[in-house]
Amino acid sequence: MKKVALIAALLVTAPPSLADERLRTYHSLKLANAGIAVPLSLPALARYGQLDVQPSGGVHTNIQPILAYDSNLNGGVPHEKVDINGLEFTVPVKDQAVSGLKAGLVASVGGQYQFSRGHRVSGAIIARYEHALSHDLSNRSVNVNTCYHYDSPDWSYAEACLNTGRSRGELSQTTTRSLRVNWGKVLDVGHFPSTIQFGVSRTDSTDAHYDQLHMTYKTNTEKMTFEAGIATKLRSEGFSEDHSGYFAITRPVLGRPISATLRHSQSSGSKFLGLPRKEEKTALSLIVPMSSSLSLDLSFAKTRSNLDYFRKQEFGANFVWRRF
Repeated sequence: MKKVALIAALLVTAPPSLADERLRTYHSLKLANAGIAVPLSLPALARYGQLDVQPSGGVHTNIQPILAYDSNLNGGVPHEKVDINGLEFTVPVKDQAVSGLKAGLVASVGGQYQFSRGHRVSGAIIARYEHALSHDLSNRSVNVNTCYHYDSPDWSYAEACLNTGRSRGELSQTTTRSLRVNWGKVLDVGHFPSTIQFGVSRTDSTDAHYDQLHMTYKTNTEKMTFEAGIATKLRSEGFSEDHSGYFAITRPVLGRPISATLRHSQSSGSKFLGLPRKEEKTALSLIVPMSSSLSLDLSFAKTRSNLDYFRKQEFGANFVWRRF
């Protein structure tokens, strides 16, 4: 290692980047080791197991206002009439989906503590409250998560995360608990580095209990980040996803980092009025920064089902204050 170049690089504040932080840090360190003075972040090097550290940590809090449009504020049925096995039923008005604007707040407390080289824990509590502006409808949720992370000096990593959440709307109340364990590795292939990650998860919710196997691949280029992932169900009880996959890309458009994600899933595992239920869902989301502190998040999802009752299209538009 050429110490002069590396020390010079560490004294430079790294500029904002679209790239994944782990991959960006790996690539910058590789260049520094080759004698090229490039921006490096000391906190990032410590976080990914490249530096000896003293035990330290920090806590952050945030409150964000919510202003959004939702095509299904109450989680209702988006039909006035449905056909079930050749019989037509009228959906009660109180169970039909309603759309409109909603406002509210998201409050969070989070932090992390690094207790030795490569070893750290993180956690967060997030509470959300929303109320419709034109209807007497409200939704509230609380989510708690905690993770243990290990980052090896050879750029492999592992993490185990526990998550529990509870949400309550006008027509439903859901409790979800999950455990997920991941292992990943930075791959030094091609001009830009990549990561491949494998994981297994267990989820217990109000309506289902299931295990899944996950795989994720991520890579950076000079201006873009690509990410793709798949998941498959190992075993389940109740209605849950059998298979899912997604592709995400982040790149600058007119000087702003635009992120787009396309996701598709197939689900089954339960019956409705004695009939087996199967679904396919395709969703597209777009994150458009309006400024350094405000972004517009757009989403569209279409659900195709063998049962008319569950077929629907949903649209959402959210103004998200990143800094407030």
